[in-house]
Amino acid sequence: MVAEPVGAALNFLQKSYDNVTDAVLTQLYKAVDLVSQWTPNLFGSQPQIAENNAFQSGSERLIDRIRAHKYAVAVLGTALSTAVGIGAYSLYQSSELAAKRRRLSRRKRRVPKLANGARKDVVLVVGSPTEPFTRLLALDFEKRGFIVYLTILDDKDLRYTQSNPITDDINYLNLAGNQDLVYLLAKFHLLLQTPVVPIKGAEEHHLKLSAVVFAPNLYFPLGPLENFSPASWDRVMSRMNLYTRLLTLGFLPLVRDQQSKVIVIVPNIVNSLLLAYHGPEAVFQGGVKNLFAVLSKELAPQGVSVSQVRLGNLHLSAQTSRSRVSAMVEAEIRSWNSELQDLYGAQFLNQQAKTAPASSNLSSLNLLAGLHYLLFDMIFREGLNPAVVYYGSGARMYERLSALVPQLVLRIFV
Repeated sequence: MVAEPVGAALNFLQKSYDNVTDAVLTQLYKAVDLVSQWTPNLFGSQPQIAENNAFQSGSERLIDRIRAHKYAVAVLGTALSTAVGIGAYSLYQSSELAAKRRRLSRRKRRVPKLANGARKDVVLVVGSPTEPFTRLLALDFEKRGFIVYLTILDDKDLRYTQSNPITDDINYLNLAGNQDLVYLLAKFHLLLQTPVVPIKGAEEHHLKLSAVVFAPNLYFPLGPLENFSPASWDRVMSRMNLYTRLLTLGFLPLVRDQQSKVIVIVPNIVNSLLLAYHGPEAVFQGGVKNLFAVLSKELAPQGVSVSQVRLGNLHLSAQTSRSRVSAMVEAEIRSWNSELQDLYGAQFLNQQAKTAPASSNLSSLNLLAGLHYLLFDMIFREGLNPAVVYYGSGARMYERLSALVPQLVLRIFV
């Protein structure tokens, strides 16, 4: 499991940071001293070679600028050393985690069954069955031996599950329509409290809600903020409204009673970098991160584990070629009015070309398998999970860099 660096990891980071900072500043001071030796008249001496006047005047101006902006130079040096330190630490951590994941991947992860072979561990997946990632999560949990309940969020989800059943072994919790959410959660809670007899004559047992996993929302409209209608924003925020309603209408008593692990999966890169033309996604993901960060602090004293898995690069549709992405972007631009095309078209096209995914199907499948392992380990980990867990390349780095590096520098790359 990828947890927050503590103990030795923090010492390593601090040592790397100090060493790199000292090295950068030492070289900077050496450069200033070297230039000052070339221009002795700056310190009261007369120039020895008249032919070097032009060179001396240029170097004098350089030294004057350095001395006039010495604090800015120090800050810049510190920022650069910090970035280098984070990069070095990330490489170190990546190698350590890769070795750990290889060791863990050899271990089979199967839910323990009762003596009579019955299942008792339940996972509730909160997400839309129309989204491929959510279906993959539900299927993997079921194959590992969980009793899976998947939510139906609206009428579209209901129609989809009726015409495209995922598997007969997945159950559904219908939250669509005008049904009373308090009643639905109470009914689900009662199901968990009702004794189960798997076969005639067998000993009865109770189901256990081991985890509630909030699947990520991966599909958001793109474009300039002024191009989104109020209805578009309402659709984007409907998932957030569901989360807040769950928290206030009976979800938390259920989790407390069952001592369930709560895990929310949040794509992290767009929200960390606040990419232009990704306004709805940045607002939604930022809201989810903040909401569950507060919830984690409130429930931890009660012994309830609430964790975020912040995802980095995890391209589930890696088969989409860059040419196809470019065609989709151009089609999106053509749907705008002429004024918006003139104002934003070129910038939008350029940014989407830079951020288009370019990973292989094999690497995506390996990352997805690793995510399944991570979730399984978090569910069966004794005690509280870390409040934040990072998974996927760039998940931690982009978040850290966006907090340290000026936005002016980030704009060069994104």
